[in-house]
Amino acid sequence: MRIPIRPSVTPRSAAPPEPVEADTVETPAETAFTVRYLLWRALFWLLVAFGIQTLASLMPEVIETYYSQLAYYYLVRMLSSGNKLVSLSLGELLIAGFIVYYIGWTFWYLGRAFRREVNLLEIIKILILQWAWLFTWAFAVFLLMWGLNYQRMPIEDRIPDLERRGEGREEIISVGSRIIDGINRNFTTSDAASATGQSKMTMSLPRLYQVIESGFQLESMLGKDSQGGFGNPKPLIFSRVATWLDIRTVYLPYTGEATYNDSVQDPDLPFTIAHVKAHQRGYAREDEANFIAFVVCIKSPEPYVRYSGYLHGLQVLDFLAKSDAQTAADLRSRIFPLAAADVNARDAYWAKSKSQTASPIAEAMIKIYLRANRVRGGLKNFSEDTPLIVNYMLKNPDR
Repeated sequence: MRIPIRPSVTPRSAAPPEPVEADTVETPAETAFTVRYLLWRALFWLLVAFGIQTLASLMPEVIETYYSQLAYYYLVRMLSSGNKLVSLSLGELLIAGFIVYYIGWTFWYLGRAFRREVNLLEIIKILILQWAWLFTWAFAVFLLMWGLNYQRMPIEDRIPDLERRGEGREEIISVGSRIIDGINRNFTTSDAASATGQSKMTMSLPRLYQVIESGFQLESMLGKDSQGGFGNPKPLIFSRVATWLDIRTVYLPYTGEATYNDSVQDPDLPFTIAHVKAHQRGYAREDEANFIAFVVCIKSPEPYVRYSGYLHGLQVLDFLAKSDAQTAADLRSRIFPLAAADVNARDAYWAKSKSQTASPIAEAMIKIYLRANRVRGGLKNFSEDTPLIVNYMLKNPDR
């Protein structure tokens, strides 16, 4: 299958062309036909990829058994074993390399077009053609290497005693109260308070990686997904760009790397790393990755990791506030002042650091991405773990 990598254009020249056989000359009409043909081929294969995704969505049990628990299980560990010896994010470098390549040849050929060496319209056609093929193959490989996990069985169907049903007001208040108690108790025992008004994590990053990975491996609820074989998560090379875009984590399916924004504040860092490691284990949906990260964090032997997990659980109060704002506010007022300072400092940091121009664009792209992967709630999926958290806490009163 011929995939265009660079535009096949011939520079204009004042010198007379060398004689060629008549049947080897490609007319403009034939060239246009070739471009259209390759474009339609790209669209055809893109439709095939979407067809496979649609078919997968109709058979989640098959995807769960043969892809998530078998093919992907071994694939991600093979990828991780290959990249864990390198501290840099290879997936980022791969993507950056493609971007630099396309920008480079585009400007080079545009320069030739402005010098009237080649036809500008032909360059534009080839550019569109190349992006069509790149998107087609990127999406197809994405499905193969991770994306089909979006079509696996819902988490409540594969973990015993886990439900997503809504609970009554009193039950939500009870869980919210326990989450506040978890925040206060673990903040106090973590001894992480600092003079700056924001807590600081006292353990090293290697220790944090080890604690969170151990938490996954000891979580019996995850079954086969709890097993290890992964390298450490990696900080994003372009964390500054991720901050502008208001992005905390990125799972890179092409290389099997779990990466995170190293600008994330200390109180959120353990949960953030646990979240992206849940993605790495095949929990593609944001609500499922959030829920798994919450459980792993609040069951950790390290109080600061538990504290980070309970901080995420505060979204239960946001859910409660939709129907009972006063009670939610009363519960929130019970947070110890130093822990409340963490929440305020985090919100202030992201409000100040993210780009007011770029972050809405990134948000729109994430929404399209989630919808394309058949996540109906779109961006709402990030908070759809609240029912899972509430029901889990009600069935585990010792937590």
